Amino acid sequence: MEDHTILASSDNFGNVTVCPGGVVHVNLSHCSLKFTPSDFVKLSELIAKARISFDSPRKGSAKPHLQLVTSDQERTPSQEKPEETV
Repeated sequence: MEDHTILASSDNFGNVTVCPGGVVHVNLSHCSLKFTPSDFVKLSELIAKARISFDSPRKGSAKPHLQLVTSDQERTPSQEKPEETV
């Protein structure tokens, strides 16, 4: 790996290098991936999109909505159920 150019590095996490042949190497603690330059760009764009979604507020974290429920006595004629015919 002496002939690889280091593109990015993070202590105790991993690094990204490119070899003279143009292959991009993503090396993490227990995983190594190799990409063509165009596939590496696609992966980078995919991760950037995922990061935006990950950082945005999630639907489940919103506060519950209040809903007004009326009792049977307070129903208006339009809210009553139609009578069944036999």
